[in-house]
Formats: sequence, structure tokens, C-alpha cells
Amino acid sequence: MLEYIKGKIVEKGEDFVIVEVGSIGFFIYTPSDFDVGFSEQIFVKMFIKEESPVMYGFRTREERDLFVQLLSVSGVGVKHALSILGRYSVGEILDILEESDVDALTDVPGIGKKTAQRIILELRGKIDFIKNELVEDVVSALLSLGFEKKDAFFAAKEAVKETKDLEEAVKKALQKITEKR
Repeated sequence: MLEYIKGKIVEKGEDFVIVEVGSIGFFIYTPSDFDVGFSEQIFVKMFIKEESPVMYGFRTREERDLFVQLLSVSGVGVKHALSILGRYSVGEILDILEESDVDALTDVPGIGKKTAQRIILELRGKIDFIKNELVEDVVSALLSLGFEKKDAFFAAKEAVKETKDLEEAVKKALQKITEKR
């Protein structure tokens, strides 16, 4: 199966881009905002619908994986999943799930209260991919100090927004965990 497509964005619409690779143009539905004229790597998920392939593209592997997770929730279709990812970043969605923020999900067009509750119920705590190696290293350090994974992940995620140095990130994450308690 396809992992990603790398090529020049030659056209974009509200919910799609056309990526030129060699002399072939791929039509890809996407919630992400890509700029025309630039070469991009787009992580894709392809489905065969009515004997035609349909591709959905994302800026990151995590965004694509979250799209697949959202589709696994009963009552959530492609349009809902794309709307959620178009409205919120992966980090924001993880926060919404952890905080059980039904109101944030119902702000997405087409997502009602019951669907929002179902998404939270089915995905909360099940999505634990880590966005980058620095976050992973900080989480590992915090886990080795005896902190819970949920607290460690939240603190690490916040700390790496402020610094890219591992030692400094661990210190900031420790501060964030202490502040939270």
C-alpha cells in the first residue's frame, strides 16, 4: 500500500489537492492546507470505493493514523473525520480526548453530542503515538522517574513546545507535572 506521495502541489481546493509526481497528477482529499507550487510529502490513506481508488492525504503520519482511528468509531465517516482533522491539530484532538471535551467536538459541523461522546469513549486512552523522538525521550525519562504515562505524555508534549534540548525539556516537563498537582 502507499505510505506517502512526494510531489509538487499544482492545484488546491477547499478539501483537496492535486499533486504532480512525474507526469501524473494525483487527486487527494485533505483537511490540511498545502501551498500551490511547493513540493510536499503527503502521507496517504487509500480506499477502493465503487472500484475506484480514493486517496486522503495528511501532513504527518500521526494525522493519517488518527484519521484511521476516527474512522474506526461507529457512526464516524470520512467527512466527519476530515472535518475534525481540519478543525483541530493532532495535539488538540489528543487533549480533547483526554479532557473528555464533548463541547469541542460538537463545534465541528456534523458532529452531534452522541457522536462526540462515542468518539471520546472509544478513543480516549487508545491513541498513544508520540509525535517525535524528543517527546518520546522526555516521556521515557519521566516514566523512569515513576510518573504515570498520561501525565508524562502531557508534560512532555508541552515542554517540547518551549525547547528542543532534551535536558531542558525534561526539566520543563517536571515543572509542568508539579504545577498540575
